[in-house]
Amino acid sequence: MEVDHLRTIAVFARVARLRSFTAAADELGLSTATVSRQIAQLERKVGMQLFVRTTRHVSLTEIGETFFQRSSALLALAEESLEEINDLHAEPRGTLRVTAPRLFSVKHLGALISDFSERYPKVQVRLTVSDELENISGGDYDVAVRITNHLDDGVVAKRLAAINWIICASPEYIQKSGIPHTPEDLAAHECHYYASLIKNNRWTFTKDGHEYSTPVRSQFRVNSSQVIADHVLAGRGIAMLPTYLIGEYLQSGRLVPVLTAYRPTINSSLYAIYSPTRFLTTKVRSFLDLLAQAFSDPPYWEGPDVGRRPAPG
Repeated sequence: MEVDHLRTIAVFARVARLRSFTAAADELGLSTATVSRQIAQLERKVGMQLFVRTTRHVSLTEIGETFFQRSSALLALAEESLEEINDLHAEPRGTLRVTAPRLFSVKHLGALISDFSERYPKVQVRLTVSDELENISGGDYDVAVRITNHLDDGVVAKRLAAINWIICASPEYIQKSGIPHTPEDLAAHECHYYASLIKNNRWTFTKDGHEYSTPVRSQFRVNSSQVIADHVLAGRGIAMLPTYLIGEYLQSGRLVPVLTAYRPTINSSLYAIYSPTRFLTTKVRSFLDLLAQAFSDPPYWEGPDVGRRPAPG
């Protein structure tokens, strides 16, 4: 296959993945007109329409979807071959594509990536911040950092650290409304939580091998743990939140744990995930090593230096 044809297919794949000519042009460093022209040339060459275009939306035709699946595999193979050759060099280089959850990236991963970029200046890191579970096997990402208790088949998952959740409130709220001593006491309090993690509006705990389940009520519903944390920091109730988000507030005393004898049952773990079918390049190995150095049990955000960013060795 000619190099120009491969480049055009790469442009097509980027437009197909992003569903946008403009976004693809921005990522590729091309003009939107150049991208449109290359797609038009490709459609003339295959003799079929690959995209349905409207003023606000770009979608794949049926034949475009089939071509995207085939071309993605082809491009992944070509890129992997080049990476294997480049990996003969001792120094990590090239583009490292990472996806990670939004809040965890803001609180903890951004500083680590800055350290990585300073250490390996020939690696260009492309971080996609998303709470969606991106498909790591599709070739769009080298590493996915995920918080989960369920791992997909067909991936390699390296466990990094525990993600613990606690019940907490502000000292002002406790002084005003009192402190619960048992799960049943929560019925008298406004309780905030990330709704998708809770079933039937009940919080469940374990203590001494026994499980406790209690209904909770809240007039405030939002799908953002940070907004919930801000609400509780303002003294407006009790919340169930992950320690990676509120560790610094616990350390400073702005929030205090309650019901500490009871352990929430929604705990999960932090993982670094990558595809077993791809060649593990030095840039990926170096990034995985740095993740392992920065995040381990017990996680640093639960320790005495909870407000400090990771400092890999």
